[in-house]
Amino acid sequence: MTAENFFESSLAKEKSPLQDHCGLVAIYAKKDKPLFELGLRGLHTLQTRGNDGAGMVCVDSQQNIITHKDRGLISEVFPESVSDRLGKISAKTFIFQVRYGTSGNFSPANVQPFIGENHKEPFVVAHNGQFANESSQEYAENSDTLIFTQQLAERNEISWDWKIIKTLEEKRGAWSLVIVAPNAMYLARDPLGIRPLTYTNLNGAWVAASETSALDQMGATGYTEVMPGQIVKITDARPEVIQSSNNYKSALCIFEDVYICDGNSRVHRPRSTSSEVNYSPTIEEIRRRCGEILAKESPLTTDQVDFVIGIPGTAIPGGQAYAKALDLPYIQAIFDRNSPDEERRTFMTAEISTIPQKVQRHFIFNEKALHGSRVVLIDDSIVRGNISKGLNSLLKESYGVVETHWRVLSPRIDNRCHLGVNTRKSTELIAARYDSNLKLIEAEIGADSLAYLSPQGLRKAITGNPNVEGFCMGCMTGQTYPIDEYGQLINQHE
Repeated sequence: MTAENFFESSLAKEKSPLQDHCGLVAIYAKKDKPLFELGLRGLHTLQTRGNDGAGMVCVDSQQNIITHKDRGLISEVFPESVSDRLGKISAKTFIFQVRYGTSGNFSPANVQPFIGENHKEPFVVAHNGQFANESSQEYAENSDTLIFTQQLAERNEISWDWKIIKTLEEKRGAWSLVIVAPNAMYLARDPLGIRPLTYTNLNGAWVAASETSALDQMGATGYTEVMPGQIVKITDARPEVIQSSNNYKSALCIFEDVYICDGNSRVHRPRSTSSEVNYSPTIEEIRRRCGEILAKESPLTTDQVDFVIGIPGTAIPGGQAYAKALDLPYIQAIFDRNSPDEERRTFMTAEISTIPQKVQRHFIFNEKALHGSRVVLIDDSIVRGNISKGLNSLLKESYGVVETHWRVLSPRIDNRCHLGVNTRKSTELIAARYDSNLKLIEAEIGADSLAYLSPQGLRKAITGNPNVEGFCMGCMTGQTYPIDEYGQLINQHE
C-alpha cells in the first residue's frame, strides 16, 4: 500500500478527535532478534495507561514490516496463540503501544503504532500525548497522531534527522514519541516535558518506555531520561542527542504522579540531568508522602472516625500513610475484584451511566468491618465524582456504614485537559460543576466531610518544596496550563 492510499484509508475512519493517553515500549537491536516477548512483558506493566486497544509493529533489517493491533486489553489483542506466532519473529525494532480514545466510534484503525512512507522509505510512529489543534477543522475530523504521521511523510529534507527535527519544530502540545526510520530509532519529548519517556541498554539492545516500571519488568536497570525538548537518535553505534531545547520552563504533567503512573515507576518530576531519574523516589513513595501531608492539612481523630480505608489500588499507600500519621486504625475493608491485567480504569470509561454497576462489580466489601462504622475513605483523585458517589451510596445503603469522610490525595480537578489526559468535557468534572465549592461537592457525593490535598502539599510531596515550579497543574483549581489547546504558550518564554 502506498503512503497516499494508507492515509486516505486511515483518515476516512477518523471521525472525531481522539485525545490519546497511551503507554509506549520500544526495542532497538543491532541485528534481527526474537524480542517480541520481551516487549510484551514491559507493555503489560502499562496496561492502565490505556485499555481501548493495543498494537505492535516490528521492522527487520531488510525493512520488512509486520504489524498486529486491535481493540481490547493486551491479553485480548495478544492471546497465547498470537503471542506464540509473533514470538518467533526476528526483527531489529519492536514498537508497542497501549491506548485509549475519547471517541465512542473508536476502531482498530485508530490503534497505534502507525506506519507511513516517505519517498518510498517506510517509517513507524507511536505517540503518547496530544498535539495542539493547529487547524480546528482538520483536528476535528482526524487523529492528531495520524496527521503528524502524514506531515512527516511529506517532508523533503535529505536526512531523517532533519525530517523529524523540522516536523517537530512546527508542532506544539504534549508528546513523547518513538519514530522508527531506516537504520535508526528516534525518541522525542516535547519542550515542556509534559509526558515521560526513558530508555536504557539491555543486553546490547536499547529499550525505551513511558515508565521506568516497564523497563524494570524487562530486566533493565540504569535509566536515561529523554529530557524535555530532546530528540535522541539510536543506531547500531550508540544513542546520540541530535536536538536539545532548554528555552522553555518545564511543565511536567503532575497528574502522571497522582493517577496515571504505576506505583513502581520513578516519579515524573523536573530534573537537571538525564541520569537523575535513577535516584528519584517511586510513585508509591510519593503517594505515601501525599497521605502524610494530607494528614497534617485535614486531620481526623479516633473520636470522629473508626478506621481508614484506601480505595484500591493506587490510594492504598496514601491511605496507610494517612492512618499511620494520625494513629488511626487502617482496615482494608474494600478489595479490588479484578486482576491487574483485567484492570480498566473507571476514569477512562466513556459510558458514564454504567459506572454505578461497575462500582458494584469492581469491588469486594468486608461487610462485617463496615457495618455500623464511621470510615475515612482515601482516594487518589475525584475527577467526575461518579465512582465516589456510587461507592458512597453503596457503603451506606448496602453495607451499613454510618459516616463517610473522604480525603483526597490531590487537589480539586475543575479544568479539562487538552494535553493528553481524557478528562472529557468540563461539565463532567464534579469540581467544575460546583465551581470548586467544597460543601456542594461534599453534598453531591453524599459524604459527611470532604477534604483535598492542597496544590502546595502535592508539590511538597513530589519534590520536598511546596513552591517549586516546573509542573503542569492546569487541570487543578486555581492553576493555569502552560499552553492552550491551539498551541499558544502561556506564562512561558522562548
